[in-house]
Amino acid sequence: QADRTHPGVIYVNEFSRGVWRSLDNGTTWAQIKTPLNAGLSTDRAEFAITTLPNGKTRMYVGIGNSSSSAANLARFYRTDDASGVAGFADLTTSQIQGWCGLGPGAQCWYDNVVYTPPGKPDAVYVGGSYDYSHFGRTNNGRGFLYSTDAGTSFTDLTWDATSSIAPNGMHPDQHAIVQIPGTDTAFFGSDGGLMRSSGSFANISSQCTSRGLTGTNLALCQQLLSRVPTQLFSLNTGLSTLQFQSLSVAAPGPNNQFNGSGSNGNGNPQTKIQGGTQDNGTFLFTGSLDVWPQEIYGDGGQSGFMSTNDKVRFNTFTGQANDANFRNGDPTKWVIISAPILSSPEAAYFYPPIIADPNVAAAGSIFQGSFSVWRTQDWGGNQASLEVNCPEFTTSAVQPGCGDFVRIGPAGTTTLDPGSPGPPPVPPTVVFNTDLTAPVADYRGLSRPGGAVAWIERAPQNTGTAWAATGTGRVFITDNANDPAASVVWNRLDAGASPPNRAISAIAVDPKHANHAWLSYNGYNVTVGSSAPGHVFEAMRTGSSTATFTDISYNLPDFPITALVRDDKTGDLYAASDFGVMRLPKGSTTWTVAGTGLPMVEVSGLTIVAEERKLYAATHGRSAWMLQLP
Repeated sequence: QADRTHPGVIYVNEFSRGVWRSLDNGTTWAQIKTPLNAGLSTDRAEFAITTLPNGKTRMYVGIGNSSSSAANLARFYRTDDASGVAGFADLTTSQIQGWCGLGPGAQCWYDNVVYTPPGKPDAVYVGGSYDYSHFGRTNNGRGFLYSTDAGTSFTDLTWDATSSIAPNGMHPDQHAIVQIPGTDTAFFGSDGGLMRSSGSFANISSQCTSRGLTGTNLALCQQLLSRVPTQLFSLNTGLSTLQFQSLSVAAPGPNNQFNGSGSNGNGNPQTKIQGGTQDNGTFLFTGSLDVWPQEIYGDGGQSGFMSTNDKVRFNTFTGQANDANFRNGDPTKWVIISAPILSSPEAAYFYPPIIADPNVAAAGSIFQGSFSVWRTQDWGGNQASLEVNCPEFTTSAVQPGCGDFVRIGPAGTTTLDPGSPGPPPVPPTVVFNTDLTAPVADYRGLSRPGGAVAWIERAPQNTGTAWAATGTGRVFITDNANDPAASVVWNRLDAGASPPNRAISAIAVDPKHANHAWLSYNGYNVTVGSSAPGHVFEAMRTGSSTATFTDISYNLPDFPITALVRDDKTGDLYAASDFGVMRLPKGSTTWTVAGTGLPMVEVSGLTIVAEERKLYAATHGRSAWMLQLP
């Protein structure tokens, strides 16, 4: 940021390097504020500058990172001579310390905001993520804090004064703010969209006495609640900001449809659609283009319907946390089914792959990808038992009995490294034989180890064939995915071929040929040179553990392909990227833009319902879209 009152002075922040200043329009630079922890790549310093009445530049700085240790809790600083001596005073108090996360959720790398309104040098806002450790007790979340005395004291703006029981509140993750000049009205931008404050304030510190607080905790609460907005307003009507991960649809058929009656509706049957959104839960499309009921809270990853009963469904949060619902998405009836996976030593991607079996003969099967492919064949367990013992809102995520997922593949474990007695002692590295990412000289092989399972796809025409891929480009297939877990046989297909050694983002299986599929790859050709280029491949299995991979990227630019589906009615392929969706007509060697009207934005998931001639796109920050196919 340029210093408008001191020509030639520029300030810049950098991860793990604090704040730097140039006095000569960027020719040379010097560090004026050190990082909190230079050893953490997540260490982020945000700053805001303003001009004091004496003409000097004041700078506010907030620094934090991903660590929740006492030494790394986010801190707040101020200097009143940023273009000169730049001596910083530490103004951190219990009111503000760790505003972008306490405990295991520290995340200043992600949401850390410092803002001072023009012409108000003593006013400063600091925004971040909820303080879940003290939420509803010593504070109201501290999503945004506000000071009018140059950072000496702060109040909590996260809830308004409309109600002591159900006030209007901000989203837990805040990213942006601007104040209307000449007022105290501010706009707040977050993972949940846009809010506006009333511009007036109320003292609701009297609420603190009912929270069971005493001593310094009571005093802290009373300070933070002494000046909160009289009202907060959501401005999300008509604003498409949600980041959908993917969209799942109920299997076609009259039992899995509803009669549309929303703003798009003409009474025609519509397929049920649900989708998970980053930090905003999982939603269900019920016919209205404007109103999607929320089925479940939290982070929303992949979702799915049972192929024979759309009232039975699952959601995911992040990592390996999955819930099931047997009651048509009733928000109060979600049950935990992923305890066996969460309790294992395996890990998974932030939004791991999880699918419902498309074949009605195996309708209870769900497959999830961590290091191994995990499977349940009865939708996580007995409905009655799960609803009694594993309700989402009152149960530990790792409680035994909450789910019956098992790894599928060879039984037993493999020791990769025997370890050593030390000092310090090194424990042996042990993985399960089902771990598709391990470097072992068996069906898995030594090449392309690491990562986690990145995609799973079941062939719809039988109950046995399943494809799985890892984040390093391994490709596996099994012919008996629904057999007893220890008898499932995985065959690796990429080892003798030459597809890219990059993350596979999607697999589309030919419904007429279970050993024939199309795969899309993330990453860039430029990072691997000529050794393994390509973004979309056609794969044909030629033996139990062999396949040919044909590059059909053709004229696609060199950018990651984030999703891939096939129109099984026409044979056309649709590939998503950071810039929209491309189409490859069957028999063509030229990719073209698919349809019109879609914003030029990352599309994280594609779902096609060929029978209804509809293609659904889940976008990053621009909600969900539908293309009517010819």
